[in-house]
Amino acid sequence: MARTFYDSLGLNEDIQLDLSMLEATGAYLHDESRNHSMASMNSTLGTPLWQQIAAWHHGIYLNRAYPLIDMRQYYDIPAADCPNLDFTATDYSLAMWFNWGFLGYSQILIGKYAVDARGWEVYLHDDGPRDILTVRHHHGGTRTATYSLGWTQHVWHLWGYTRIGALAYHYRDGEAITTIGGPLLDPNSSAADDVRIGCRFTEDQNWFKGKFHRPRAWSRALSAAEHRLLYRLGYP
Repeated sequence: MARTFYDSLGLNEDIQLDLSMLEATGAYLHDESRNHSMASMNSTLGTPLWQQIAAWHHGIYLNRAYPLIDMRQYYDIPAADCPNLDFTATDYSLAMWFNWGFLGYSQILIGKYAVDARGWEVYLHDDGPRDILTVRHHHGGTRTATYSLGWTQHVWHLWGYTRIGALAYHYRDGEAITTIGGPLLDPNSSAADDVRIGCRFTEDQNWFKGKFHRPRAWSRALSAAEHRLLYRLGYP
């Protein structure tokens, strides 16, 4: 695929997903990266709520009727449209703004995976005293993971992540934070799996109940300086 001016702009080097959410309305999120994939909204009740969260920036509130009702809202990118997000042996990075609240079960933020079999996933959990974000690799019956603490609920965070070989680094609001766990094994190929934002790979539980803005992914390791720049470029 031809290299564009967009791909050559600093942080956009080797970017494989950039759902900028400039639409500010509707059921589709368009990818600004050269892959031009599209995430479509799914819901059994109502539609996700678009909200302006800063000047010229909009976020989406998924499953906002909690705890009274399960709306089963999530976004999906078909596997055929996201082959470049099939991270296996390569270094990669992820970033996403989110604001969450816990309701008794783990919530999937984003993933391209099948549990224990293949791929990668990101999820949030509150075990009582700790608000935890975990990134897991799945590889043929086993899994390896790293996690970080302090993901305060009902507050906007910029989450950042970089995997370099067997190591991983978590970032919050542009700054490196303590990363626990590892070493990581390479995930098995998830080429046949969709990317899902806001639910388990089976699309039937672990709903994300909160707000998110601009999911991004790179097929390279972002530096600490680049993670800081992501945050300095603007509160969501």
